[in-house]
Amino acid sequence: MDEEQIQEFISVTATSHAVAKHMIEMCGDSSSAITMWFSDPDLQRTIERTVSTPAPSRARPSQGRQDDQGVIHIDDSDDDMQDTGLDSDNEDVAGIARAAQEDEDAAFARSLQEQLYNPSGAGAGAGGGLDDDGVRAPMARTTEVLVAPGGFEDDDHESTLAQIRARREHERAAAAARRRAGANNPFAQSVWSAGAPGAASRPAGAPVSRADRLAELFRPPYDIISDFSWEEARDEGKEEKKWLLVNLQDSSDFQCQTLNRDVWKDQAIVALVKENFIFLQYDKLDPSAERYINFYFPNQTHENPNNYPHVSVIDPRTGEQVKVWSGIPFPSASDFHAQLVEFLDRYSLAANSKNPVTKAKRPERVIDFDRLTEEQQLELALQNSLEAATGGSPPSTLDDPDALTRSTGNLSAADKGKGKAEEPTAEPPKPESAFDKIPSDKPHTEPAVDPKTTTRIQIRHSNGRTIRRFGLDETVARVYEWIKAEPPVAGKEGVPFELKTSPSGVDLIDLLDQTIKEAGLANGTVMLEFES
Repeated sequence: MDEEQIQEFISVTATSHAVAKHMIEMCGDSSSAITMWFSDPDLQRTIERTVSTPAPSRARPSQGRQDDQGVIHIDDSDDDMQDTGLDSDNEDVAGIARAAQEDEDAAFARSLQEQLYNPSGAGAGAGGGLDDDGVRAPMARTTEVLVAPGGFEDDDHESTLAQIRARREHERAAAAARRRAGANNPFAQSVWSAGAPGAASRPAGAPVSRADRLAELFRPPYDIISDFSWEEARDEGKEEKKWLLVNLQDSSDFQCQTLNRDVWKDQAIVALVKENFIFLQYDKLDPSAERYINFYFPNQTHENPNNYPHVSVIDPRTGEQVKVWSGIPFPSASDFHAQLVEFLDRYSLAANSKNPVTKAKRPERVIDFDRLTEEQQLELALQNSLEAATGGSPPSTLDDPDALTRSTGNLSAADKGKGKAEEPTAEPPKPESAFDKIPSDKPHTEPAVDPKTTTRIQIRHSNGRTIRRFGLDETVARVYEWIKAEPPVAGKEGVPFELKTSPSGVDLIDLLDQTIKEAGLANGTVMLEFES
């Protein structure tokens, strides 16, 4: 056995040489022996008791004596004892050693049982870890490493460690990518980073670089920013009766940075924000902005550059977005202050206040390009080309909820200050369209079946399809008259509609005077679409 391991065990545990030797024999090496020694106090007591108790042995008589001349004299009794007791003495020593080993193993087994069935030590005297009622204590919860059925080989261990290192490296790379957008950019100053004022001071008299001047000019408004998480900000807003004012920035957009320079440093705005709002400012790449983006930027619309600069007002009680400034042009500092004051006049967080109600916005009609005629497609292409030539850019995709609460009436010059809304001026009557001229009181009666003079037309609509028989010499207007008088879809009486051939998409409103045969509707399909 390696004496160095024994000495290492003794130096750490302060035990005897015999105990160290015994533990290393059990565990195989000093490290495992030291770990087991300190993890099991019962084992310590058992090993010390076993090693310190000397093994009983029979006293052996003197083997002989030596005189001054070096001659050894052996008595007859000693010789007899030696001859007759040697074998029995060896047998007794081996038996004693076996008995000691069995006692040690039994003590170690009892120690393991007590740890397994009664880890808390309660009921240790009840036998086998049972309490006074004979019930075993619950097994303690353990955390272990699962390995393959064939064992955990060195190659598997290295492979697992490599996967863990690769995952951590990927996480660090993702974090670095989020910060890379602001690297070497004096405008990209994270509100939540350690670069806030006071984190580091410039030595007195040190020259100020151009980057430092820009960083100071466009630094975030730390004096009004609230250092709250999203939930903490809502709780604080509900308690203090303050709205949440959120500014989401794109560090690569200079228009966003001008807010730090012009708007958030305006003293009137600063005083108004401190009194009535909890102000939060995020960068869109900052992890702390993820919750806000998930709530108020559906379908990854935060990636649209036309939505910046972005400022919104949130109701802390419900989380509703009640006011939005998004896209350019963003109001100037004076206009923004006036709009904030107007907002506070119209909205309140008082318990009994009634805030403006958002009116239902009519959804925009989605263009089905497959159903457009060639002329309509050409007109749409020209319109898009003109917008591109004039430098037009797509507008912001975010709507202002506050704009949907406002009245469409205008105040006249004579009624300004009186609070009376001017009645909208009557618009000139629109000329009657071809659709309006079609009567709605002429229901259609199907003619008798005659393959030479009649045909069937399939009308496809939102509820399915309807097949109707018409005469070949009847005009297309009869189809419109039938649908106006008896709509095939319930609840659509009086609702304007369109009829287009399928699959060519020709609008039949231009073919009212043609016969069904001339219009090519014999045994054809017509698409019926109501406007609402």
